[in-house]
Amino acid sequence: MAPAVSVIGDALLDVHVAPSTSPRPGEDVPAAIRLAPGGQGANLAVRLARRGVPVALTCALADDVAGRIVRAALEAENVELRAVQAEATGVVVVLLDGRGDRTMLSQRAPFAGAADGAAADWLVLSGYLLLEPAGEALARSLGAGPGRRVLIGCAVPDDLAGAWRAAAAAFGPDLVVMNAREMERLTPEGTLGIAVTDAGGATATIGTATAEVRVTPGSKAVDTTGAGDAFAATLVAGLLDAEWPPAQAVLESALRGAVELAAAVARAPGAQARVGAES
Repeated sequence: MAPAVSVIGDALLDVHVAPSTSPRPGEDVPAAIRLAPGGQGANLAVRLARRGVPVALTCALADDVAGRIVRAALEAENVELRAVQAEATGVVVVLLDGRGDRTMLSQRAPFAGAADGAAADWLVLSGYLLLEPAGEALARSLGAGPGRRVLIGCAVPDDLAGAWRAAAAAFGPDLVVMNAREMERLTPEGTLGIAVTDAGGATATIGTATAEVRVTPGSKAVDTTGAGDAFAATLVAGLLDAEWPPAQAVLESALRGAVELAAAVARAPGAQARVGAES
């Protein structure tokens, strides 16, 4: 059966490090360290699969220790893997502070030049692919295909912002999902729909429908890694069967579910932690 959603993005091994005190040069600082699968593409695919959405993930993996861990985790989540061979599987070191904020040290495995999307009703593209030299060519190729196209925002260096926007425009997304800082710098022209997250919730406008949802006060964030990906996946899942552009009530319902899951993920350790109905 063809997947309902095709995701193109990273599948990485996350190394979470929570130091007991601030790191000090030249000293051995005790820390809680754990390994877990992550990556924007994998996080999105896993959240969709847990909602019963047939999903395929195009990513880069090597036959190394990290790759075997990530591959096994994705297969256990019923994600259809379309892996591009890489020299080494990507790894991200996630440094967490006492507020749950993160600093990430990333080693990606570039694969835009070898990626293509599975035939699906919806295509979700990680913005990190557009930072690669082959990113714009990939965007143009995917933009010519059928189905709904969703672009996920990412951290973009200032010197690459213009090229990223050009590639994003070539992709021609029906929906862009970004945080507030990304929106100020990166929103491509001509986008029909955009969903923007911030610390207090999210807003979305698609066609003539606009919705806003604020986070219900609760326990503090533990680890914000993957919260934005959970938001995007839940929003896409809520819009899959809707007419396009969606009606106001449909958009509000999908946005509310996305905000609630993202908040729950931020209160749990790990980008793919099971929360709520997923547990």
